[in-house]
Amino acid sequence: MLNRSTRGNNLARSAIETALLDLQGKRLNRPVSDLLGGALHQHIPVLWTLASGDTARDIDEALSLLAQKRHCDFKLKIGSRRVMDDVRHVAAIKEAVGEQASVRVDVNQAWDETTATKGMAELQSAGIDLVEQPTPMKDLGALVRLSRKFHIPILADESIADAKDMFALAAAGFAGAVAMKIAKAGGPTRALEQATVAQAAGIGLYGGTLLEGTIGTVAALHAWSTLETLHWGTEMFGPLLMKDDIVTKPLNFHNNGVDLPAGPGLGVEIDEDKLAEYRRKDQ
Repeated sequence: MLNRSTRGNNLARSAIETALLDLQGKRLNRPVSDLLGGALHQHIPVLWTLASGDTARDIDEALSLLAQKRHCDFKLKIGSRRVMDDVRHVAAIKEAVGEQASVRVDVNQAWDETTATKGMAELQSAGIDLVEQPTPMKDLGALVRLSRKFHIPILADESIADAKDMFALAAAGFAGAVAMKIAKAGGPTRALEQATVAQAAGIGLYGGTLLEGTIGTVAALHAWSTLETLHWGTEMFGPLLMKDDIVTKPLNFHNNGVDLPAGPGLGVEIDEDKLAEYRRKDQ
């Protein structure tokens, strides 16, 4: 019915599908992961974004999180500064953490193909593990050519929303990885369809986020738990950015990842008082 009655509006579709899966899971007394094929993992790896822009601060934060075993993979947003300024910033962080951590970058479409060629060569030499969406989302040809030119993998994000997009990029010859997001795809089941196409094409999987709160994060975790291999882990850290929550029990982030909640449906319960407190009020 969702497919017949909606065109686009993937974020809303994802929310409705998540609610229906939660209801069905509670009705059957089974977790959502069972409805999606069955969980293969109860603990999902989660990276952290180092976002201060200050090299020394980012290094201190990374080393602290490594010591706590909270995260061992880090992503940095780059592209707003000159290429070599970004490269020096990222390279210094990689040198500081060494082999203790994977360091990746997200360029957020900021480079043209010529700039990306220079930037990726420098990042590859610096030991960076992954480059997310270096060029504009609609320039699929650039992603394909860059993926063939370097051994450092490219993570396609904005260029790919669903399984059809994934098929088109794979058919064009792209070799790399894809950032799956349930809200971008239109729901957990559509995100898993995308994963199936990527797996068939030999493209790596990464559990992405639109920085959802706990409910959206848990829905994604149930989907990602059914995948045998998450080649690049996930970035399901949205709840860690929140000062408060509308669930009674927060997610358990530890050992460089997060536990999949147990129980029927999504496995989380709403705190009705908190929901009432934070519900948008009409002016």
